Amino acid sequence: MHKRIFASLVSLIIIFGLVGCNTTKNASEGSDDGVTNLKMLFWDTNQEVGLKAMADGFMKENPDYKVTVETIPWDQYWTKLQAATQGGDVPDIIVMHPDEVENYAEGGKLMDLTTMFSNSTLTSLDKFPDYVVEDFTVEDKIYGVPKDIGTMALVYNKKLFDEAGVDYPNDSWTWEDMMDAAAKISDKSKDIYGIAAPNNGQNFYWNLIWQNGGDFFEDDGVTSTFDQLENIEAIEYATSFVEKGFSPTVKDFASLSADEYFQAGKIGMIFAGSWMLTQYLDTEGLEFDVAPLPKGKERAAICSGMAFSVSESTKNPDAALKFIEYLGSEEAQLIQSKSGVAIPAYEGTQTPWIEGFTSINAAPFAGVAEYGHTSPGLTTSNEASAILDKYMPEIFSLNLPVAEGMKKIREEINALN
Repeated sequence: MHKRIFASLVSLIIIFGLVGCNTTKNASEGSDDGVTNLKMLFWDTNQEVGLKAMADGFMKENPDYKVTVETIPWDQYWTKLQAATQGGDVPDIIVMHPDEVENYAEGGKLMDLTTMFSNSTLTSLDKFPDYVVEDFTVEDKIYGVPKDIGTMALVYNKKLFDEAGVDYPNDSWTWEDMMDAAAKISDKSKDIYGIAAPNNGQNFYWNLIWQNGGDFFEDDGVTSTFDQLENIEAIEYATSFVEKGFSPTVKDFASLSADEYFQAGKIGMIFAGSWMLTQYLDTEGLEFDVAPLPKGKERAAICSGMAFSVSESTKNPDAALKFIEYLGSEEAQLIQSKSGVAIPAYEGTQTPWIEGFTSINAAPFAGVAEYGHTSPGLTTSNEASAILDKYMPEIFSLNLPVAEGMKKIREEINALN
């Protein structure tokens, strides 16, 4: 289980900046209307409807509470937290990422939820996947109520497959099948590409590395293994889509994201997150379906959960704990499941999410839980990630040989230790 291990200056600023005063009032502090106010912050606007539905379920049972949900884009989320603390408006509930929780927990900015779980009659750690619980456990203390599992699958444009005369992907597909399909679908004269092969770990090459039997660190979670043979082979396979013209280039993706290419009908296949389905379905004229990611030496895909955490500086600790306990209940997670925006983490609540998609087969996303890998801890706010940002664009731009670039990545990450 690879945790976040390298803290950058940006992360430290965020951590030590989380000391502002929360302007939220509770009834005991003289709220004029006798209502306890809570604020929750998340980065995915696609999931706002589900979060609000969960909040509504809580408020229906607790009419003396008012929960406000705010969602902002990922690339603004962590800086928004810093700005919020400087402005004295710390959110009570923070949706936390597994790659960030260690910094916030060790900085004393998240509430320890261990006792809450021990005493709860609504939720239990036994109801959630072990790897999600472990992701939010720091020094034997729990700092998050598991929210969901975010997984990857192969989403494909049915129209482009039909036009190219290619059979739709299925659960027996291999890397060779995906390459053959990408070649047949690609049509430069129409600006059509067989697949999106972006420089994106979570949404592309991490999955290929795991599928080829590779990994990013030794068992100690610190020593990099980036240039092991399995990893080099996987990245060579990934970049070959670009080299052969079957995928847009790094320069192309700077203008349009992989998702935007797919939604525009210009991409035959994309490694997509389960959280993207509602956005794809809202795209007029886009006919698509879902299959498991193709199998390499083994079947593998990202399967990493998010969690609800409580700010240590909340002015309403009892209220925040009551709300977060509800968020971890079967009732609340079923509400999330029925909203269709995220696969809930609570045991036995995934079926409504799958059945809610009547025009596509969403089951491959839920199936990843059987063979998934949790995040390797390489986010945009640590020093290891900065090293990847230095070399991976050059590798995907075909300016730097894969083996040479991967060796540099390993050496520089290990030099941090």
